Amino acid sequence: MGEKESQAERRTLTAYRVTADLGRSRLRRFYKMKKAVVLMALTLAISLVAGVAHAEFTPKFSVKLDNTKVNGNPAMNFYLEFDEEDDEIGLFTGFIPKGFTIATDEQIPNNEKIGSGVIQIRGGLDCRPGPEGQIPLGANATVPATFYEKAVTDDEADSGVIAVWLLDLEPLNRVRLLVKGSPTTGYSISGAPTPSDNTCNPLTADLTINAKSQSGVPIMTNPATAGKKVFKAEITSQDSPEIAKFKQAITITK
Repeated sequence: MGEKESQAERRTLTAYRVTADLGRSRLRRFYKMKKAVVLMALTLAISLVAGVAHAEFTPKFSVKLDNTKVNGNPAMNFYLEFDEEDDEIGLFTGFIPKGFTIATDEQIPNNEKIGSGVIQIRGGLDCRPGPEGQIPLGANATVPATFYEKAVTDDEADSGVIAVWLLDLEPLNRVRLLVKGSPTTGYSISGAPTPSDNTCNPLTADLTINAKSQSGVPIMTNPATAGKKVFKAEITSQDSPEIAKFKQAITITK
């Protein structure tokens, strides 16, 4: 009897171990499947979000020079356009290729006018979040724009800023554009408007930096050699991680 009972106990223990091992194996497969499903869901969600963000941020940008001769002093025109469905503009950065020369802070007197333009933008209650059912009120407005040369602060100079162009859009906004670089490396021009609930897209900006300042100082000088020069720009969304990138070639001639 004792031996039979011992054999029965061994069979019971073996069956228990097999059942436990099978349970653990099924549990591991369950967790692996669960993890795979979660990863697939996350991947799909990220793809959908990225697709939506990209679809809602497709601004337009172009740059023109009115003088493309070597060593010429051109007026430089920037044109930006944002549809009503676009995210609002965040940081703007324009890139001037090497070979060009931009006047430094010391070369142009402070507060001199260096450019102008026109901004068309939506303004009013349409642009700010409100209670459901609120009657939308707003209108497209045309705002004159003026560029002024401003003094570079010590902190800006320490970070490599060689000139500051203030875009005055009063009463809507003021944008401090920081110019960095040199003729041998090229230049960057960057700045961001202050976010506002009083304005929104659609937005167009037709802006020109003059060939010379009020006192006659050339603001930008073309390269001394002819050839194709590639201008670039990056515009970040104020509402998402999206960045719109642009390239445009301009040929400098003899």
